[in-house]
Amino acid sequence: MNQKYAVTKNNFVENLIVCAPEQVAEMEAALNAMLIEAAPLGMGIGDYFNGECWTRNVDGVQTPLPIRDNPYVDQALAILEGSGNVDE
Repeated sequence: MNQKYAVTKNNFVENLIVCAPEQVAEMEAALNAMLIEAAPLGMGIGDYFNGECWTRNVDGVQTPLPIRDNPYVDQALAILEGSGNVDE
């Protein structure tokens, strides 16, 4: 079964591709990049590995992935939506 992979170079996700797991080594060699399964973290183009974890820039803040379970994202969304229920 095919899966989505993040194409990574220099600690950044440069692209997303879909391929079969048995094709990963071949694709890594062809692209001169490392492939990482993208689904568990919800990885997207531009995500960055800071040496400890994968992050995404959310309004100027490097936010650890997965974003869907991150309280900082909830706070940023509340601010953007104009909610008054934001902890300072």
